Amino acid sequence: MSNTPYSEDVLEKMSDAFYSLTEDLKIEYINNVTERLLKIKREKVIGQYIYDALPHNDIDNFVKRYKKLLSDQKPVEFKEYFDGRWYEIRAFPSKTGLSVFFKDITVPKQDDEKINRFMFYSSYEEDVRSNPLKIEFHKAIESNQLLLYYQPRINLKTGKVTGMEALVAPETFILAAEESEVITSIGTWILYTACKQNKKWQKQGFSIVVSINLSTIQLTQPNLIKAITTVLQTTELDASFLEIEIPEMMTADIESTILTLQQLKKIGVRICIADFGERFCSLSYLKNTLVDTLKIGPSLVREIDYNLNDEIIVKTIISMAHNLNLNIVAEGIETKEQLVFLKEHLCDEGRGSFLSKPLAANELEGKLSDIQQIVEKAGIFKDVNERVSMEELLGLAKKELRDTVRLQQGLIFKFKKINGRFIHTLSDGELMYRFGFVPSLVIGKSLEEFILNGTAVKITSYYQKAWEGEEFISYENELNGIHYLAALRPIKEDGKVIEVIGSCIDITSRKKAEDKWRESEKRYKIIAENLIDIIMLLDGNGAILYASPSLGRALGFPLKSYVGESSFDLIHPEDKQRVIMAFEQSMETMIPSQVEARFLDINKKSKLLEGLGTPVIGENGRPRYFIVVGRDITEKRRTEEVLSKAEKLAVVGELAAGVAHEIRNPLTSIKGFIQLFQQGMIKKEFFEIIFGEFLNIEEILKEFINLAKPQEIQVEKLNLKALLKDVEILLKSEQSLKNIQISQEYKQELPEIMCDRHQIKQVFIHIIRNSIEAIPNRGYVEIQGSVEEENVLIKIIDNGVGMSKERIKRLGEPFYSNKEKGTGLGLMLCFRIVQQHNGTIRVKSKKNHGTTVEVRLPIK
Repeated sequence: MSNTPYSEDVLEKMSDAFYSLTEDLKIEYINNVTERLLKIKREKVIGQYIYDALPHNDIDNFVKRYKKLLSDQKPVEFKEYFDGRWYEIRAFPSKTGLSVFFKDITVPKQDDEKINRFMFYSSYEEDVRSNPLKIEFHKAIESNQLLLYYQPRINLKTGKVTGMEALVAPETFILAAEESEVITSIGTWILYTACKQNKKWQKQGFSIVVSINLSTIQLTQPNLIKAITTVLQTTELDASFLEIEIPEMMTADIESTILTLQQLKKIGVRICIADFGERFCSLSYLKNTLVDTLKIGPSLVREIDYNLNDEIIVKTIISMAHNLNLNIVAEGIETKEQLVFLKEHLCDEGRGSFLSKPLAANELEGKLSDIQQIVEKAGIFKDVNERVSMEELLGLAKKELRDTVRLQQGLIFKFKKINGRFIHTLSDGELMYRFGFVPSLVIGKSLEEFILNGTAVKITSYYQKAWEGEEFISYENELNGIHYLAALRPIKEDGKVIEVIGSCIDITSRKKAEDKWRESEKRYKIIAENLIDIIMLLDGNGAILYASPSLGRALGFPLKSYVGESSFDLIHPEDKQRVIMAFEQSMETMIPSQVEARFLDINKKSKLLEGLGTPVIGENGRPRYFIVVGRDITEKRRTEEVLSKAEKLAVVGELAAGVAHEIRNPLTSIKGFIQLFQQGMIKKEFFEIIFGEFLNIEEILKEFINLAKPQEIQVEKLNLKALLKDVEILLKSEQSLKNIQISQEYKQELPEIMCDRHQIKQVFIHIIRNSIEAIPNRGYVEIQGSVEEENVLIKIIDNGVGMSKERIKRLGEPFYSNKEKGTGLGLMLCFRIVQQHNGTIRVKSKKNHGTTVEVRLPIK
C-alpha cells in the first residue's frame, strides 16, 4: 500500500462508509459516505471523542466494544441498530487506533443507489412528505411567500445595466435552509426562475447576464452540471447569459474546484469568484483561464474611504484582474465616494444600494431607465479617465507595486552577481518578517551574511543555476521553524542574465499535512493488509494498479502483488466475457456495477467471488480508475446450497403429509362402505356418499395438476365490477344456505384492467368462498372497490372466525394444508395467479374479529 498513491483515494471512493479512531477513541478521519449516512460534517467531528461525534442513542455499548477490540487486537464483524437504521459493521484494531467500515443494510441496494444518485433538478417532482422543511418550502412557493429579486449590475464606464444578481426574499428562509438538504431544492428553483426571467427579457430586447450564487452544498452535488444543462434546455437560455458564482471559500479545495470550473466552462457557462480578497484563497484557478469575473467583496468596498490597506487591496485586485483579462465587479457600493473611487481606478462594473436596491422583475423593468442614469447624475462622466494624467498613473502604479510587495503574504526578492557573490537588491513581503528579518538585513548582502548555518551553501547552488540561465528553478527549505518553497527565474537582456527574481511562499501547513498523510498511509496499509475483503484498483483497460493482499490469499498466491496484470486473466474463461461487458458498461455509464464471477486459484480450481465496481472520475469528467471491492463467497454459496436442499426435503415431506391427510379421510369413508357391501348391506344413499368422496379426491388431484402445469394467461379488457357481480350470483346458493349477506360498495368508478377473465374469477370465487366458510352462521361478506395510485384495490371483508398471526404468515406457502376445510392449495394458486398479473394479495385478520383480504391489480 505504501508504494502506491491510491491508498486514501481507495477509502474515499469505496461504497462502504469508513471512519478511523485514535487509541483514545477520538475521530481521526471519516470518508464522504460516512458524512452522508450519519448526516455529519467531517470538519466538525475530526478530533472529537466518539461520545460527541456519532449520533448514537446507545453509544456506551459502542465504546465498550471498541475498547475491548483495542485490548484484544482482533478484527470483528457485527450488525448494529442505531440512528433509526441497521448497519453491517467491520472493525479492525491496531496498536495506534481503530478502523471501522460500515454499510447501511436497511434500504435495498437499488433504492440506496437511487438515493445516492439524488437528482439535483427535482424540486417539483420529489416526494416531500418525509421532510417538513420541504413541505414548508413548497407552501412558500405556492403562496408567493418566497420571491426572487434582481439587483442590477452597472457598467461604471457607460452606466448601462449589464447584468442581474438573482436574490431570494425573505433571506431568513435561506438561512434556515442552509443546514438542510432543502437548500438544493431552493437552489434549483432560483436557477430555473432566474433563467426563465432572463429569457423573457431577451425576447423583449434586453440582453444581460443573470448571475446565480449557488451554495457550497449545491456546488458539491454530483449531478450539478446535468441540473444546469437541464434548466438551460428547459428555459431555452443560451449558456453564455448565465453566470455561476463560486464562493471564495470553496477555492481552498483546489482540485475539486478546478474540476467543477472545467465542467462549467465546458457547457459555456460564465464563472465568477465571489467576495474575492476577503479571505485567503488559492489563485491556481485564475491561471487556467477558467474564471470570467472577479467580485470584490463588500467588506473591502465599504472600508475604502477609511482604511488605507483596504484601498490598496482593492486597487491591486482591479489591476490584477485587468492584467489577467478578467471582468472586475465591486459589490456593496453604498456611497457616491465609493462609486467615484472605483470609477477612477477603472473598476468595470458595480452593484450596491447606491445604484439600486434589489427589485422584483416587474418593478425593475419600470425603473430601468432611471437606474441607467445614476452614474452620470453622480457627476462621473465617460471621459473621466482622461482627467488622470499619465504621470499620476505611473506614480500610482509604482506605489501600488511597493505596497503590494510589502503586504503580500509571501516574499519577493532579487539578486545580482557582483564580484563573484550573489548580492540581494530587493527583499520584501510578510514572510520575510516572519523569518525574523527586515529589508535592511538582506538588501546589499549575500546569503552567508544573514543565514549563518550550512543552508546558505545549498541555496547558493540554486542561485548559480538561475544565474546561468536555467528557467524555473525551485527548492524547499526550512528557516526559523517555517518551511517554504522558493522559485527563481532569470531576467535576461540581449540574451544575457542581468538579474534573478525570486519568490517564496509558506508551505508549513502543507508539510504538516504531508507528515500526517504519511502516518495515515501507514494506518491504511495496515487496514488493507488485514482486510478480509478484496480491494483492487484498475485502470481504464482493467489492468491492476493495486491489489490488497487478501486477493493473493484467496487465490493461493499470498505473496503475489498482481500489479501490471490484467484483472480479466484471473477469471474463469466461461465468466470472463460477462465480467468484461459489465466493466465496459460501468465505465461508459459511470454507474457502479455488482457482479459474481468464478476466479481460478493456484490449483486451477474455481473460487466464487462477488464484487462491487465503482468508476473514479478524473479531471476531464470521465472515468480514470475503477475500484473493485469484493469477497470470496465460495463457502457461503455451498452453505446456501445445503440449506436449499434441506428446505426442499422439508417441502417434499410437507407435501407428502398434506396429500396423505387430504386423501385419507375420503378413502376411510369409501373403505367403510365397501365393508358394508361385503356384509350384504346395500343402499342407494351409500353410493351417493361414495361418489361424493371420489369427487373430493378428484378435486384434490385437480388442484395439484393445476399447480404443476399452470395455464397460459389469456389477457383481455375486464370490468371488475361486472365480474364480481357474476361471482356473487355463482355463490348465491352457498350464501343462502348459511344465511350470509353479500354486499358490494364502490367509492368511485373502477377503470377496466387487462387480465385473464377466468383466472381472476377463480381467485375471487375462492377468496369469497373462504369467507363464507369462515362464518359459522348468519354474517356478512362486504366487497369494496377503489382506485389506489396505479392499482385497482378490491377488499373482501367478513365477520368470520379470523386467523392467528402465525397462520397468516404461512398463507399462500407451497403445499400448506393445515386448514379446517380444503387443501390450502387453492389459496396458493390465488397468490400465484395475482402475482402473474403483477398484482398483490394481502391478508389482515384477528381471531374472532373477521378477516380482510386486499387484492391489488395494476390498471395498465
